[in-house]
Amino acid sequence: MAGSESDFEVHIGASRREAGPQLRQLRAAARIAGGRTAGASAKPRQGSIRAHFAKGSAQRARPTPMASRRVVVKMRYASNAGGRGAPLRAHVDYLAREGRGQGRRAPPAADQAPELDRSVDYLSRADSAGDAKFRFYDDANSDVNAKAVIAGWSDDARHFRMILSAEDGEALGDLRPFVREVLAGLEAKLGTKLEWLAVDHHDTDNPHTHVLIRGRRPDGDELFIPSRLISSGIREHAQAIATRILGPRLDRDLVRDRAAEITLRAPTSLDRDLLAAARGGVVWPERVDLQRRLEHLEGMGLAECPAGVWRLADGLIPKLNAIADADDLERAIAPLRRRGERMPLLAAAPTEALTGELIHIDVADDFGDRLMVVLETGQGELRYAAFEQAADLAVLADVQPGAIVTFQPNLPTVRPSDEVVTQIAARTGGLYSAELHSAQQAGVPFEVLAANVRRLEAMRRMGLIERLPNGAFDVGADHLSTALTFEHRLAKRAPLRAQVASYWSLEEQVRAFGPTGLDHILAGESDAPAGGGTLARKYDQALQQRRLFLIEQEWMGDHEHGPSRLALQRMAVAELSAKGKELSGELGLHVLTHTPNRVAGVYARRIDLAQGRVALIIGDRQAALVLWRPALERFAGREVEGVLRGQTISWKLGRGLGIGLPPM
Repeated sequence: MAGSESDFEVHIGASRREAGPQLRQLRAAARIAGGRTAGASAKPRQGSIRAHFAKGSAQRARPTPMASRRVVVKMRYASNAGGRGAPLRAHVDYLAREGRGQGRRAPPAADQAPELDRSVDYLSRADSAGDAKFRFYDDANSDVNAKAVIAGWSDDARHFRMILSAEDGEALGDLRPFVREVLAGLEAKLGTKLEWLAVDHHDTDNPHTHVLIRGRRPDGDELFIPSRLISSGIREHAQAIATRILGPRLDRDLVRDRAAEITLRAPTSLDRDLLAAARGGVVWPERVDLQRRLEHLEGMGLAECPAGVWRLADGLIPKLNAIADADDLERAIAPLRRRGERMPLLAAAPTEALTGELIHIDVADDFGDRLMVVLETGQGELRYAAFEQAADLAVLADVQPGAIVTFQPNLPTVRPSDEVVTQIAARTGGLYSAELHSAQQAGVPFEVLAANVRRLEAMRRMGLIERLPNGAFDVGADHLSTALTFEHRLAKRAPLRAQVASYWSLEEQVRAFGPTGLDHILAGESDAPAGGGTLARKYDQALQQRRLFLIEQEWMGDHEHGPSRLALQRMAVAELSAKGKELSGELGLHVLTHTPNRVAGVYARRIDLAQGRVALIIGDRQAALVLWRPALERFAGREVEGVLRGQTISWKLGRGLGIGLPPM
């Protein structure tokens, strides 16, 4: 009818009996058009906000009513890094960031956690230069000194991080009343007062809010938030608030949202409707919007219509996610491309080792659990890969554009420890435990036993083996096959591993006083990236300049092609000695630069030298520079103990803090 949507006329309707069939038909049509999960109905991602629920939650979110305003809620807890609160402080730095970071970053502070230090540095680039600093607020104040508040949280074991992103955030305007009401509702459901901080970000397509919640209740007990409350309760309450403020979504809003989804290069609710209706990959669209979405997917190579029957591509949602990631990366690196040079942006092959110059690295989610890395290869291509394993994130922490990085295939292999476990199990009827191992082989170091137990526990969590009530693992007679299956599953989750050939750029390596990646190429121990691209030419030039510098410094002769192994060792010793003297003046302690048989102290920070990454361990009377390992990052700022075994150091928590802790 003509007129506004608020105009209406009253007509006498049919009786309930007469209206019953029509009502049932309307309900059925509504279920077909709108019956889907909240994750499926959520608005396609804008910027970095994606709809998903907390990790580890086994609960399925309840469907969102069609007329309800939609709100995406992400929530997880984060460790305070051994009670020192460093990750929390670093995350506060990120949330309150100012402008785009420039230049080379300073090294992390002694008690700073590298994981969130990475989030601080990388995600701060998403902000534009010159923006005002974001301001924190709580339930009563609009400008809170976040650093002062979280200082009281440092001794807590953990804190919670939440992201609220209302679909109609712009229409809400000032987000603070909305956020405060959501948190008040959470307090009512938990039956306790919460200590929290929030900051609103308007630097993406959708305004959103980051909330930090203290992991301790006012009575001193640790705070626990049930998974059901995380997966649905908070979201439903937030949606009810947004719907009350803005009113329900109208039919025209639903039509607009559907139309916007048709051409999106990302997973949409239309795609999930298609998958739900598909039978054996074949789908017969009954709605016009689904038909148009299929036609768009066909243009993307994700659907086909042979003989008038529509077929969806296998793995539709993962492929759409990959396309969305590639589009995000393309936008991110567009300002970094050289004028007039158009290099293709391609995914790295999971079966080939690839070395290149780091062009771009960014946290791919707001919690910093996933990194997207782009390299320029010698062939003149841009290759990218995603990393989310803890070891990879530690290796890539604080790496700068210009560093030389390698994508290494994660090839499934049986480890020597698997062979030892198999040997013990063959003598014990298929069982393994630390006690059984010690009984079979006397004098086995505790660290070795603990490492075996930790690996078997990981297999148990994957459902490959069982653990008996007495603590022994039932590994069976074919444990090597089980171990290989375990490795294949790990490789499927993370097909590539990150390695850093040099944390220094080629320009920095040319005049470095320590051994560099260029030196190992000159010595014939490794190869430069091959190809005819710009990077290959830069390598040729850098190698020539480095050779002249080494001759000038008398590390090699005019007639030599590259430095000798002895020269490389002496350069490494000289670089460590120089760094040790510098740190000694800074700390007021003697700094060991050779690796002792045993080292104990606080893992203070990592240091990137020309020869590679080293760790600074500060003891009571002296400090030490030792070879860095990724597992150390879990214990930044904590007391550790290391024992030299061969060429590596086996680490554990020091002073009895790590009861039963496997070595690192």
